[in-house]
Amino acid sequence: MGIAVDLQLSTLWLEQSGRVLTARVDAPPFNYMTRAMQQDFVRLVEAVEHDESVGAVVVTGARSGRFITHFDLAQMSSQLDGTPEISRTVAQSLYRGVRATERLVTRSVTTGLRAMARFQDMALRLMYSPAVWIAAVNGPCGGGGLEMSVFFDLRVSDDRDACFGLPELSVGLTTSLGAQRLIQLAGPSRALEMMLEARFYTPREALELGLVNRVVPAEDLPDTVRGMAERYARRPRKAVALQKRIFNDACSASARASLTQEAVTALMSMSSPVTQAAMRRWAQMQDGTDGDSVFLTEPEPWTEGTALDMNAR
Repeated sequence: MGIAVDLQLSTLWLEQSGRVLTARVDAPPFNYMTRAMQQDFVRLVEAVEHDESVGAVVVTGARSGRFITHFDLAQMSSQLDGTPEISRTVAQSLYRGVRATERLVTRSVTTGLRAMARFQDMALRLMYSPAVWIAAVNGPCGGGGLEMSVFFDLRVSDDRDACFGLPELSVGLTTSLGAQRLIQLAGPSRALEMMLEARFYTPREALELGLVNRVVPAEDLPDTVRGMAERYARRPRKAVALQKRIFNDACSASARASLTQEAVTALMSMSSPVTQAAMRRWAQMQDGTDGDSVFLTEPEPWTEGTALDMNAR
């Protein structure tokens, strides 16, 4: 076995069979995407780049009915609460030279921006990785989970537990890394509609949008994806990397510039007072339920925009 499977990660369980590495996402109870999870994926993608024994990577949820639900908004809210609103000029300066401009905003924002930059670099590396990356979606795949998974080479969904959503606009956030890929898969109009709807889509709807390659019965998902991964892992890594670069550069000749623009916009939205209020509202509602994400259990206030008046002056 190679170096990737030996990584010690806090939110991913790794196992390797032949040339297929499986990463099981385990961040109980709801598999929210935290900074720890982002860092785990950064480390994993880098390790796979240098591990000749890995031809394909399967990412799936470790627990039944859980993939990557969305960003941990309670964590994000606590880290950003009270941050002054940031203009586009400052956001651009921060992204291009965060260490030199740390005095402009709180340390929590600069720390978060460094994490965002590393996570975006990870997404770019996925596009050119010599391994084939497959998301086996066995539960809610929303927000950051969906934004990351669209950088994978393939996405296969079960027909029972999976759902797909981008609730960011319901709390005043924008995407932080997935917009350009969503546009390539679904087209700008339908990608924007999905953001505006802020609801979770069924696997069949996701298939129609082009977000997933296949929808299979839930009980068949592991075997289906394993069979695909075993076949694709037999392809030569160097040739796979070259072919992926041809496809991805043809779709997005300025991927890094697009990601920079997305990061600047995301930073501006994160620092907005109304967004911080909306995230606090989400956290309050979540505390009151002591259960699953309210985006799933109580979606109407968010999809209808009644959880908080985000246009009040």
